[in-house]
Amino acid sequence: MLDFLNLSEFTSWLEAHETVAHLILFAGMYFESLVGTNFFLPGEIFLLAGSALAGIGGLYLPLVIAALYGGAVLGDSSSYWIGRKAGPSVFKEGRRILNPKNYARGEALFKKHGKKAIFFARLIGPMNLVTPFLAGIYRVPYREFLMFNIPGIVIGVGQFVIVGYFFGTNFEAALSIFRRYFFVVIGLVLAILAARWYVKSGKTDA
Repeated sequence: MLDFLNLSEFTSWLEAHETVAHLILFAGMYFESLVGTNFFLPGEIFLLAGSALAGIGGLYLPLVIAALYGGAVLGDSSSYWIGRKAGPSVFKEGRRILNPKNYARGEALFKKHGKKAIFFARLIGPMNLVTPFLAGIYRVPYREFLMFNIPGIVIGVGQFVIVGYFFGTNFEAALSIFRRYFFVVIGLVLAILAARWYVKSGKTDA
């Protein structure tokens, strides 16, 4: 789990360097999403620090959201194109994991569940490390990739932004509760929207 001391120190540093804070948040989310660097860079520190500062008025919320979402989308897309350019060549005989047999297994799995994997990658931490990269390797059409990647980013990044903005340093407990009831909340929101649409369409027909 994210070290609280590092989060506290980074938040203080961002607050003291407001002029470059949004750029740092964008760069942090980009490299946190880029295959390779994302194995070493925890994205939560940028998500929570930026949104917590926005919550207390230290940073401008719309710019924070633009920086976080923009960095995540471009980072995932860069990973996709790196995978697309590398292609199956990264799978070679003699390698323990990246071998032709696993390539064939992954290809079959991606054809069957690739869209779900792209969408849920941001909600299941470790999946996001490689899913955009694999989507490129297995040549998922880019437009299709974006159709499932961007909604996943909106939800995955959004949960941290909401928690950081409203709960600040109490993020651990709040995030746990939020994740536990996340789909319940989403279900209620969708039900309300569906009900409103039904009522409006009924009035229109009348």
